[in-house]
Amino acid sequence: MTSRFGRGATLAVALVFLVCNARKVRASPGGQNSTEARKLNQRGVELLEKKEYGAAITSFREALQQQPEFPEALDNLGKALEATGHDNEAIVDFDKAIQLAPQNAAVYADKGLALFHEGKYEESAAAYREALQHHKDFSEAQNGLGAALLHLGKTDEAIRAFRSAVASNPKNADALGNLGSALLSENQPRDALPFLRRAHSLQPDVPEFLDNYARALEETGQTHEAIAAYHKATVVHPDQPGAWAGLGDAYYKAKRYDQAISAFEKSLTRKPEQPGVLSALGQAQVEAGHAAEGIESLEKSLALKPDDFHALYGLGSAYYAQRDYNKSADYYSKAYQQKPDFPDSLVGLGASQLAANKFGDAIATYQKLIPLKPEDANIRFNSGTAFFNAGKFQQAADSYREAVRLNPSFAHAHYNLGMALLRLNDAKAAQVEFAEAHRLDHSLNAPSAAQ
Repeated sequence: MTSRFGRGATLAVALVFLVCNARKVRASPGGQNSTEARKLNQRGVELLEKKEYGAAITSFREALQQQPEFPEALDNLGKALEATGHDNEAIVDFDKAIQLAPQNAAVYADKGLALFHEGKYEESAAAYREALQHHKDFSEAQNGLGAALLHLGKTDEAIRAFRSAVASNPKNADALGNLGSALLSENQPRDALPFLRRAHSLQPDVPEFLDNYARALEETGQTHEAIAAYHKATVVHPDQPGAWAGLGDAYYKAKRYDQAISAFEKSLTRKPEQPGVLSALGQAQVEAGHAAEGIESLEKSLALKPDDFHALYGLGSAYYAQRDYNKSADYYSKAYQQKPDFPDSLVGLGASQLAANKFGDAIATYQKLIPLKPEDANIRFNSGTAFFNAGKFQQAADSYREAVRLNPSFAHAHYNLGMALLRLNDAKAAQVEFAEAHRLDHSLNAPSAAQ
C-alpha cells in the first residue's frame, strides 16, 4: 500500500568561479608609483589564490593608495571582498573598475556574481549581459546569466544560456553541472545525465554535482550505480545531509529498507528538522515491517509541515499496515485533498474503506478513481467487490467483467464474476467463470452450491 516519492529538487546552482590573475583587466597603472602598485597587486593576487583574504584585501588597498586609478587592483579588491561576503562593498569597487575600463567583460561578470550573491537577480543578469556585449563567447558570463535567469524562474532561457556556456567552453564544469541540474529540475534526467557525468568527472568533489549526478542515475533507473555515487558522496562529504538522504532514496528503490532507514537516520542526525526525510524514513520503516516506528517518524514530519502530502500518504499506508482502516482512510483522504492529481491516494482510500466494510463510501471512491485509471484491472476488481458486498450484484458483475477484459488471466476476477452471476441466477454463465478461474489457479474451485 505504500508509494515512494523522490526528494524535491534542491538544485544548488554552482557558481564556483575561480579567482585568479588570469582574469585581470588589460589597463595598467601609469605614473611614478606604478611599479610599486603592480607589486602590491601581484602580492594580493598570490594571497587571494591561497584564500588569505584579509591579507589580500590589505595588499590591494595599498596598491590603490599608490595608484588610485588602477582598474586591475579595483577588480581584484572586489573579488576579495566578495569572497569574504562583503558583496555591496565589492560592487562599489567593480563599478569603479568599470568606469576606468568600460570595455572589460571580466569586471562586468565579477559584478554580476556579487549581485547574484545579494539576491539581485535582475541586476545580476543585466551585468552578465553587459559582459557578453564585450565578449560574446565568455563562458563564465553565459553560465552566470543562466544562474540568474534560473532564479528568476526563466528556466528555458537559463538552459539556453547554460548550453551556450558549454558550447563556448566544453570543459566549464560549472556550466556543465548547472545545465544538467536545470534539466534535472525540469524532469529530464536522461538529458541531464551526460552533462552531470562530465561535470562530475572534471570536478569530482563538488557536492552539488555529485549529488545531482547520483539523482540523475537514480531517476533513469540505474539504481545500483546511483547507490555507488551517493555512497561516494557520503565518503567525500560525510557531513552533507542531502547525500545521506539521496543514498536512502536509492536504497529504498532497491527495496533495501534496513539500509535506507540507516541512511535516512544519518541524514537526520546531521540536520534533524527535514520533513521530507522524516517522511521517507517513516515509509521505509513501514516497508521494513516497523509500522509503529514509521507512524512516529511520519507524525514528526507532519508536525514540521502539517500539509505535507508525503507524510499524509505515508500515514495512510502505515495505519493500513496496522489494520487501523478508519485512520488509514482519514489520512488517505487528507492526502487526496492536498494532491488531487495523485490517484494512488484514492487507491489507498478505496482499499481502506473496503477493508472497514464501508462499502458505500468505497463505491463512491472507485467511481472517482476509474476515470483516472481506466486500464487498471485491480481497481475494477475492488469496485466489483464493493458493489458485491453492498448487494448490488449487477454492478458487481459489470465491474468484474471489466477486470477480466483488462486482464484475462485474473483468476480471482473470474471467480468473483462467477459468484456475482450466481446471485443473478445465471448458474450456466457462472460455471464458465469458475472453470476458467480453476484453470488459471487450481486452488480456486467452484462453490458446492454451483456444482
